[in-house]
Amino acid sequence: MDVLKKVKISTLPKDEILYIDGEIDITTVADVLEDIEYYREKNLYIAIPYTASFDAESILAYAIDDEYENGMYEDWDDKIRADITKQDIVDLQAILDRILARNPNQNISYEAGQLVEVDV
Repeated sequence: MDVLKKVKISTLPKDEILYIDGEIDITTVADVLEDIEYYREKNLYIAIPYTASFDAESILAYAIDDEYENGMYEDWDDKIRADITKQDIVDLQAILDRILARNPNQNISYEAGQLVEVDV
């Protein structure tokens, strides 16, 4: 799909999700068609879903650094890092992934994709 080329709203399915530029909002083609005058001056884009993901290793590194900076003794961070196993990372990653997968409707956002031309 050519991101620079506009896609006509008349060619999109009614349930296509659209991203509204400058707003923290999404809508559908059907909603736009119901209130066309409101949306005519808006920049609309095909919505590209984005889901968050956490990296267990990075989270641990940040937490260790933060705790070390808050007054732990010299070399504490190195000793703690040495105690972390690959299995610890795998286990923690599984927990983080499970939390984010628990309710997929909450772990979603949208970015702007191809520009939509309101041609009706």
